[in-house]
Amino acid sequence: ISGDYGVESETLGNLFAASSTLWSFGTNLAETLFDGGARAAAVRETRALYREDVANYRQTVLTAFQGVEDSLAALRILGQQEKVESRAVKSSEEAARLILNQYKAGTVAYTSVVVAEETALANEEALLAIRQNRLTASVNLIEALGGGWNAGELPSRKAIEDPDPLPSPPPDRAR
Repeated sequence: ISGDYGVESETLGNLFAASSTLWSFGTNLAETLFDGGARAAAVRETRALYREDVANYRQTVLTAFQGVEDSLAALRILGQQEKVESRAVKSSEEAARLILNQYKAGTVAYTSVVVAEETALANEEALLAIRQNRLTASVNLIEALGGGWNAGELPSRKAIEDPDPLPSPPPDRAR
């Protein structure tokens, strides 16, 4: 409950006359006792936003766990596939070598050699694809774990192409 008292006049001479007196009482009473449910609604809104933030956080954590699990599973499966494909490459290369020897001995046609070499090449390509997928899964695992690297830390193209360059001799300044 509040009250105000004051004076108001258009001319200075009538400022303190009885007709210039102003007063008010209880103008703030309705504002503090009746807010139309605004405070309760603000509390409900804040609680709802909090629950939404918690749900978003939980979803983010679950997504991160899923990414880690997916990457680990991919690495395990691709590792098994790489072992099997490596054996297939060795077998197909051995078969191509044997068929080439048979061709040289004159017992088979050259088309058999071409087919055997094509099979060996296809197996090698499949092995390279599996290795590429393993590297990609490794990068995905690092990313899912929250890791990473800065592109500035990567070696330059020159350092990759010539990893151990010999230092050039100092220029001869005696001339």
